[in-house]
Amino acid sequence: MEKKELLKGMGQLGFPVLETEEDVDANETITGVIKSGNTRLWEGFPVIFANINKNHRYNPQAVKKALDKKEYAVFRDLVAMSVALYRFLKLKSPWLDTLRGESGAGDEKRIKELARGFDTDSEIRISNRQLDTQRIRKAFDSYFTQESADIDKVGRIRNELSLEYALSQIFTVRQKEIFLKRLQGRKLTKTEREYFYRVVKKKALALANPDLQRLAEQVIR
Repeated sequence: MEKKELLKGMGQLGFPVLETEEDVDANETITGVIKSGNTRLWEGFPVIFANINKNHRYNPQAVKKALDKKEYAVFRDLVAMSVALYRFLKLKSPWLDTLRGESGAGDEKRIKELARGFDTDSEIRISNRQLDTQRIRKAFDSYFTQESADIDKVGRIRNELSLEYALSQIFTVRQKEIFLKRLQGRKLTKTEREYFYRVVKKKALALANPDLQRLAEQVIR
C-alpha cells in the first residue's frame, strides 16, 4: 500500500493523519499500518480497529492472508492492546464480544499485561517498538470526543458505543453507514442520496415521531 493511500485510509478510519472523502479498503489500511512499522500509526491502531469493527468492515481472513508470520504476530499484539484499552476505559459494544478468541484477543494473559501499561501510564512494547500509552489514550479520546460532538447535533447519544448498538437494531449495516455519513456531513454518492431519501430518512422520521416514542416507552415498561 502506497504511503499516500495509507494516510488517506487512516483518515477515513478515524485517525486524522490526512482527511479524505474517497472510499478505501479498510482491511488493506489495517495491513498497511502493520507493515509500516510506524510507531505513531501503531499508537492509533485502537482508533481504526474500533472504527472498522463498528462499521462491520473487518475481515480477519483478508488481514491474515495479507501479512507474513511476523507481521501477523504484531497484528495480534495490537488487537490485544486495543482490547486492553477498551476494557481500561470500560467501553462496551456488541462487536467487542466477537473478538474473544480471535486475532489474539483471547490471550487474556497478554491483555492483562498490556492493561497494566494503561493503569500505570507507562510505555508498552509491541515487537521492537515502545508505544506511549498516554499518546494512545489521547488519540482514542480525541476520536470519540469528535464522534460525540457529531452525534450531539441531533441530541441522540450519551455513549457512542451504545448508539452503535441501538442503530444496529433499527437499520441494516448499509443503512446505518449512510445514516452516520449523512449525520457527519460527509458527501454521499448519487446512489446513497437516493437510498437515503427513499428508505433511511423514512425510518429516521419514524424514530423522531414523539407519539411513537411515547408508545415505545409504554411498551417496554
